[in-house]
Amino acid sequence: MIDIEPLRFAWTRAGADTLALGRLHVPPGQTVFLHGPSGCGKSTLLGLLAGVLSPQSGRVSLLGQDWAALKPGQRDAFRADHVGVIFQQFNLLPYLSVLDNVTLPCRFSPLRRSRCQSAGGAEAVAQSWLGRMGLSEGLWTRRADALSVGQQQRVAAARALIGQPELILADEPTSALDAALRQGFMDLLLQAARDAGSTLVCVSHDEQQALRFDVQWSLPALQQAEVPA
Repeated sequence: MIDIEPLRFAWTRAGADTLALGRLHVPPGQTVFLHGPSGCGKSTLLGLLAGVLSPQSGRVSLLGQDWAALKPGQRDAFRADHVGVIFQQFNLLPYLSVLDNVTLPCRFSPLRRSRCQSAGGAEAVAQSWLGRMGLSEGLWTRRADALSVGQQQRVAAARALIGQPELILADEPTSALDAALRQGFMDLLLQAARDAGSTLVCVSHDEQQALRFDVQWSLPALQQAEVPA
């Protein structure tokens, strides 16, 4: 599913490496818990996995496709088909309704839209996800910016999961949820990944959740591995 050849990434050409990683492989369907102190590069790694960022050296491949071999428009299309992201800042479109935000990936990806057909179409699947996230029907037609922060986070999760993307990237997906909602949300996220056979990479400071994942990565420990200069 994910293959990383030894890579280096820095935000500026003259700056020190933000990330220096050796060879890594994540098989299809594996769930990965990624942790480490703030500022160590966890979100940067998710950006590399999603093809939003490009390393200065090395390679990141998804489903056998090297991100660097794709032109910008091809990257966007490949990402829309195969990657669902729960952003730390949610990145909802504030002027769209809750329901329209969740179905948005299916507008850009015929593949993800087609996967919804057997369940009644994208809107029906979106409604199902919103219900499972504990968001009542009365909220579905509201603008996204009219929701609470915790509600917006669950909308972002539903958007990431619709259409069964092969890779789900979750950046602090429970940060805005209270303790009563957090456990149920993680149950749902892990079960959704397993049901779809999706690979899940989850960044979190909530290390109580770590043992629920197949593998645990400490990013500082990964960076201690030898990386060719």
